[in-house]
Amino acid sequence: MVINKSGRLLLAGCLLTTAGCIRDRISVPAPLPDPPAPIGSSVRPIMDLQEMHGEASDFVIYEHEFVAGTSRLNPAGEAHLRQIAARAGQVPFPIIVEAASTELAALIDNCPPCDRLDEDRRNVIVAAMTLMGVPAAGQRVIVGTALAAGMPSAEAERAYGNSLSNGGGGGGVGTSGAGSTGGGGFR
Repeated sequence: MVINKSGRLLLAGCLLTTAGCIRDRISVPAPLPDPPAPIGSSVRPIMDLQEMHGEASDFVIYEHEFVAGTSRLNPAGEAHLRQIAARAGQVPFPIIVEAASTELAALIDNCPPCDRLDEDRRNVIVAAMTLMGVPAAGQRVIVGTALAAGMPSAEAERAYGNSLSNGGGGGGVGTSGAGSTGGGGFR
C-alpha cells in the first residue's frame, strides 16, 4: 500500500492523537509506602520498661529482711544488702527501705513507732552502704513503699513450698517450678 503526502499527514495526525490519548491514560505510580517496622519493634520499648522496673525492684530492702520490730537485718537481708552494694555503682536506682507496717508493729512488743523504726533502718542501711563503698549512699537510700506488690501469705507459702520442692529453684506462685532457673531477684 502506497500512502501519498496527505495520507502521511493524516496518519501522523492519527498517531499523535492516539499517542496523546494513551499518554493521558498512563499514570505515574504513587511513591511506595514506608516499609513496615521490624517485627517486635512496637513491643520492645514496653519490654525494656518492664525490665527496668524489675531491676529497680532488686534495690528494695523489704520489711521481712529485718528482724521483726528492729533495725537489724536478718541473714537474708544481709545477703541482699551485699548484692545491692555490688551493683549499686552500675545503676541509677534509689535504694529503698520498705516502710514499716503499722499492723505488724502493733503485734510486736516494745516495737518503736514506725516513723522512728523507718529512720533507724534507713540509718543502718546508709552506714552499711557507706562501709561497702557505695557512692552517695546518704542520698540514694530512702524510705518508701515497695515497687512491686507483695503477695498474700497463702500464696507466699505455696511459692516457698514450690521453691523447696524444686531444689530452691523457685517456681513462683501457683506453679510447679518445673524447668525454673531462679526464684527472682538477683541471679
